[in-house]
Amino acid sequence: MADLVEEVPADSENSMQTIAERVRRYRPDLIRPAGNRAASVALILRNLHDNPEILFIQRAENINDPWSGQIAFPGGNRHPDDADVVETARRETAEEVGIKLQNDSLLGRLDDLQGRKNNREISLIISCLVFHLETPQRIIPSVEVGNSFWMSITDLVNPKNRIQYQTDYALEPYPGVEFSSGVVLWGLTYRFVQKFLHVIR
Repeated sequence: MADLVEEVPADSENSMQTIAERVRRYRPDLIRPAGNRAASVALILRNLHDNPEILFIQRAENINDPWSGQIAFPGGNRHPDDADVVETARRETAEEVGIKLQNDSLLGRLDDLQGRKNNREISLIISCLVFHLETPQRIIPSVEVGNSFWMSITDLVNPKNRIQYQTDYALEPYPGVEFSSGVVLWGLTYRFVQKFLHVIR
């Protein structure tokens, strides 16, 4: 897959109308669970009128979490009583960061992705729902969240922030985005960001 982060210009076209309309029009490729576990994450936008930003969390350090300490979106496994993947994303977001996503805040959905761990596919299908916060809400992180922050789309596509990130379990580095704090966006969440930027370009 081409590095879509490199291909998306940081320009004034990323307006509220452009982003919202393109996300709503997008028809995602969905993966049927077929024996796989299902999970959902929320890509949450704010400031679409001015300088659009995306909410990221850093997962708390936990030896039992395969994605411990990594940059992610709020989200988690679908519960049997969740009506659909949208409800999973909304419930998990409320639990992890205290943000209550209303029904009318949903803009659309990105392509589903097959879960991976240590560079190998696992039986997990992850859905990504795109939401927009019209009204600011206070972030109240749970014990699962080590940190949370907003990053502008302009910074995400800035070539100066792109790096090649080397892990312990792969010979080749992964493309990534380094934040000002020194943490790196890579892996699954990076792939969802690529898909989102491709949709809105």
